[in-house]
Amino acid sequence: MNIFDYTRYILSLNADELEILVRKWAKAQSSEYHSVHRPAGAGDRGCDVIGFCSPGKFEGDWDNYQCKQYNKAVPTDKGMHELGKVLYYSYLGEFSAPRNYYFVAPKGINRNLRNWILNPSKLKFELIEKWSKYCEDSIIDGKKILLTSDLKDFISKYDFSSVSIIGIDDIVDDSKFRAILVDLYGGDLPSAPSGEVPLSIDENEFNYVNKILDTYSDHDKKSYSKPEEIIGHEDFEEDFTEQRERFYSAEAFRVFYRDNMVDDVLENFEKEILKGIKPALRLDYSNSFYRMCNVLSEAGKLQPSGKLAIHGKIDVKQGYCHQFANEDKLEWRKK
Repeated sequence: MNIFDYTRYILSLNADELEILVRKWAKAQSSEYHSVHRPAGAGDRGCDVIGFCSPGKFEGDWDNYQCKQYNKAVPTDKGMHELGKVLYYSYLGEFSAPRNYYFVAPKGINRNLRNWILNPSKLKFELIEKWSKYCEDSIIDGKKILLTSDLKDFISKYDFSSVSIIGIDDIVDDSKFRAILVDLYGGDLPSAPSGEVPLSIDENEFNYVNKILDTYSDHDKKSYSKPEEIIGHEDFEEDFTEQRERFYSAEAFRVFYRDNMVDDVLENFEKEILKGIKPALRLDYSNSFYRMCNVLSEAGKLQPSGKLAIHGKIDVKQGYCHQFANEDKLEWRKK
């Protein structure tokens, strides 16, 4: 059970610390962003943390994370000012308008502003109608930014449904945020889901499956080239089903933590498993089926270090042997 109160930690962060946390989280979105940038300091043009979707950076799609850590909910005027600022500089051509605009506000958003964000057409209307109140005198010190017809037209074309709120619950409950919070403050990572084994063998399985069949052939001194050929075998049919279950347990574990981890925690876990089974792989056996069974048994006994240790159950550690075989990192039959 995770007894850490991450809410307390997050609410105690100062503005810079919140930006750093959000940058770590955005950087963890490896499938979402090509790169992540935190301008920091004056002249950020309203961009606290930026997720670039392509090598084109500002010339392509990008997301803006506006981080707000006040001693209370974000006031309406502050929020509208920040949104107006980004759209103004987008209008000037300093960057394209953001694909998504996120208010990251652990202490919440003023009720009026929240209501407008949840009603995009209302948010657009209020920004345009009250430009003089929220933006005209505050975007650039000592200079009035009037809402010209061209600027108004530009703002009117922006998709205000792309503006949303990331609150304290979103941060604490998000699995990628959780990995970062565990890394910073301690506690346990969420558990990976169980692996689901498809009825038919996927193309991605061919390599390790063929290696398993080869161990059966080596043991029986009879050729098994297809899984169908072991149906009815008193040992191999059940064993083959269990081996696929192990493979998919490790696959689910790997996918979940690859997408929800920071730094090289998963990589270190995998290195320890591979290193841990190598002594058993080097021993001599009468056939490769015995080698596979003994190595799997040794893998199940391993006690790797790190934050993933408690989640690496026996079937996961054994399943990694087949993951390694699938990637040609190990062979069951010695050459």
